[in-house]
Amino acid sequence: MTDRHYIFGYGSLINSASRRITGIAGDSIPVRVQGLQRNWVSFSGVDMRAVGVIEDSASHCNGVLFDVPASELDKFDLREQGYVRQPLATSQVQLLGDQQGIPDQPIWVYHYPHCPQQSQFSPISQAYLDVILLGCLEISDAFAREFLVHTHLWQDWHNDRQAPRYPRATEHDQVDYIDALLQELRSELVHRYD
Repeated sequence: MTDRHYIFGYGSLINSASRRITGIAGDSIPVRVQGLQRNWVSFSGVDMRAVGVIEDSASHCNGVLFDVPASELDKFDLREQGYVRQPLATSQVQLLGDQQGIPDQPIWVYHYPHCPQQSQFSPISQAYLDVILLGCLEISDAFAREFLVHTHLWQDWHNDRQAPRYPRATEHDQVDYIDALLQELRSELVHRYD
């Protein structure tokens, strides 16, 4: 087994501080992956929805690749329990920005193993969404907008910032900016029940 691996982070793992709570994680490489659709999904026993990807040849999903030592993969598997870690083909990965090449190590993605449309029994947590968007904004405003526009199933969205459902929620000074961005795109997002 190779010493280093890459994980494609498409939700809270986009956020550098959030992924480093879990384990050793290198710097990120912004990417877009063809053939994945990101949705808001629920898990049994969890009182909030998270994002999960399913295979869909007509879709794409932005996120980041970050490297992890092989010894740290178990920590990320534990964090992402309920998902299924699967290999991601380098042919699906498009680099964003001025990166020089796709890493020549195994790339993993955590797939959602159920039908997203039938997994809508918990609310979307604004505190969790904030963590994701703060990670996106580490890259650019356009990257954050792409995350929002290319995520599906936005119904039942709650502001839980005062009492976060998400265990890795963080206080931040970007509330006004995030709220303005969401307000600008809200009508487009809430009609995306596909």
